[in-house]
Amino acid sequence: MRTSFCVFLLICSLSISAQQQMFERLNYPAEVNGMMLKYPFAGGLNAPQFSNADLNKDGIQDLVVFDRVGNVLLTFLNNGIPNSIDYTYAPEYACNFPRLVDYVVMRDFDKDGAMDIFTGSVEPSRQEIQAHKGYYDGNVLKFTPYLFTHPGCTLCDPLYIHYPDNDQPGDWNNLPVNKGDIPAFDDINGDGDIDIVTFEAAAGGHVWLLENQSVELGLGLANMRFKLVTQCWGGFYESGLEACYCDLAPTPDCCAPCAFSGAVDDRDPLHPGSTLMTFDNDNDGDKEIVLGDVSFSCLNFLNNGGNPNKAWMTSQDIAYPSSNIPVDLAVFPAAFYLDLDNDGKNDMIVAPNNPTIGEDRKNVWFYKNTASAGHDFHLQGRALFTEDMIDLGSVTHPAFADVNADGLNDLVVGTYGYFTPGVPTNARLYLFLNTGTPTAPQFHLTDNDWLGMSEFAPIDYEFSPAFGDIDGDGALDLVIGNSVGGFYCYRNQADAGEPMQLTRDFNVMWAQMDVVGAVSTPILYDLDQDGLIDIVAGERTGYVNYFKNNGTSTTPLFSAVPEIGKVGQVDARTLVDAVGNCAPSIIQTEDGPLLIIGTQGGHFEAYFISDNLQDTFFLTDPLWGGIDEGSRSHAAFADLDSDGILEMVVGNTRGGLSMFKTVLKDCFTSAPYPPDAENNLKISPNPSSHWAKLEWAGKTDATWQAYNALGQLVANGQFNASVDYLDVKAWPGGIYFIEAVTGQERGTVRLVKH
Repeated sequence: MRTSFCVFLLICSLSISAQQQMFERLNYPAEVNGMMLKYPFAGGLNAPQFSNADLNKDGIQDLVVFDRVGNVLLTFLNNGIPNSIDYTYAPEYACNFPRLVDYVVMRDFDKDGAMDIFTGSVEPSRQEIQAHKGYYDGNVLKFTPYLFTHPGCTLCDPLYIHYPDNDQPGDWNNLPVNKGDIPAFDDINGDGDIDIVTFEAAAGGHVWLLENQSVELGLGLANMRFKLVTQCWGGFYESGLEACYCDLAPTPDCCAPCAFSGAVDDRDPLHPGSTLMTFDNDNDGDKEIVLGDVSFSCLNFLNNGGNPNKAWMTSQDIAYPSSNIPVDLAVFPAAFYLDLDNDGKNDMIVAPNNPTIGEDRKNVWFYKNTASAGHDFHLQGRALFTEDMIDLGSVTHPAFADVNADGLNDLVVGTYGYFTPGVPTNARLYLFLNTGTPTAPQFHLTDNDWLGMSEFAPIDYEFSPAFGDIDGDGALDLVIGNSVGGFYCYRNQADAGEPMQLTRDFNVMWAQMDVVGAVSTPILYDLDQDGLIDIVAGERTGYVNYFKNNGTSTTPLFSAVPEIGKVGQVDARTLVDAVGNCAPSIIQTEDGPLLIIGTQGGHFEAYFISDNLQDTFFLTDPLWGGIDEGSRSHAAFADLDSDGILEMVVGNTRGGLSMFKTVLKDCFTSAPYPPDAENNLKISPNPSSHWAKLEWAGKTDATWQAYNALGQLVANGQFNASVDYLDVKAWPGGIYFIEAVTGQERGTVRLVKH
């Protein structure tokens, strides 16, 4: 059974920014391990960062989550129930944020009631801090770039922080911060404005303090200007050589390791990477600090025995919080300080900060502040928010197919795998059966290792499924791409319209096939329109590979290498991305087939396919749909709610999925089903075991009756806009006749019920 799409664009797609999404987000119900997920299609989390902000100006602090994997922003409205973590996913507010990279810390630096943003430089060649001023447009939080003033410095870029040189009056220095760090933005000296505590990118293991002089100089809080006060705040030194341990200064006037009084002795000229969280743990007016290090899975708490004007770290907890369950989160944890449960006390959230390796499912640890005064953090859970999302670890490749032949599109997702200590990867396929109705889809995780693909890991991983009828028997087969650029093939032994019975095809041809590069992402499509299903595959470099089917309608034959290694001259790489990780989809439109490319950068590109596959395809939109779900986007399409418009599910690096309503009209999504030749009455799928779609073109006031083989009436109904859906789950197996009537017209079709 081959499924084809005939679609046309309802509106013109323009090249727009990734924040201006053309397609409406959807959040269809989904169930995993017996639990209905609250945010199933929020996209997953790998290295999230957390901030409070009142997004809708209702006086309640909402939640902003920034994931540095793909630089993706998720926004949640706080329902404001005291002593409760109760948030509603509200992605529309994320569209009002600017482009953000590396880290996002939200603070109201000018105390005007609108949260502002501190973030990394969007220019890949720069490491300075940028800021964005928050304001309300009506009741919606929006932002504008903040411009710093640097009196007398004509070379200072107003987008970045510079500070006066203490040794050379009149000179200014910029403040580079390692892109892997998360600085602390806090009122360190208690004067009411926001200061900065950070490691400097090239200065080793000492922390710098840049004090905001807006109060001291009488500039007003809205005018930030910074002064370097010390390059050894707190007197401690983090070497990164011993897990979550720092050298402490024996006196407040010493800078560890205190080779001599007051000396700054940076033993390592390059700072390896750290995260900083400051807070007043004991309510004595000075700030303590919690450090995460790139090399370790623990946190270090440093107690401040000094005062607001001169920090001095006198003791440390190298397994923080040792009073409860210490953080042990692979790898490079970051701590965030905010009131998550509306009890008026700030809690601690801990998540990984490494964007390439580390815990990617149980990776949001929530420590509730249980102290009546001060702080006492107690672990409540390890998968906050992620347990309410479809989150399968890292890198998802989705595909739609009716696996159990109930007339509903099911969802199959291949993955890179999820983090397991000591195991490189445990990739697999996940099967989400559609247990909803033809108009209201609902997904249920039925098999978390479908077809047992995990047996091939860790040698092969990053499985990418694609369905199509490669042997002409009317039943969908399955081809799976993998990390090494090859393919697995599973033939469907069932008849058309019956639940899939997939068995592996051990033909040596499949073992020999290889794309030009690694990480094959196939689709099955007759690209040369010769009546045979070909294999079109993306790969890591960013090209589209074409494997022509040189066999027959019943016996496919593919060469070991693609006939064309760069179809249409498509190249998914950008100037920023060294690789393209091209993931293709093809949709048939009235103007010809449309090639949709998912990319490493996260955006989609759309090309019209020309007859000459070696020609340069016409790029109709470099930012198709305005969709950007972070890195490694991969789309699959189906009409899930039977409204004639295609839905799109998008996979990403974060291991989750996002769902959108596109603007593509589904003119004809059909499997062959027997129509009444005279009256064009149609039913599909046929055979069916759950749902069947009854369609009578142009007949809006028709009724229908279903009879079993004995002529007994078993069901009846009425068409709605020429279509109705028959729930046949309870019907005994056998043959049924569906008769439809409108006025003097009559039509009949036969349905086989499994």
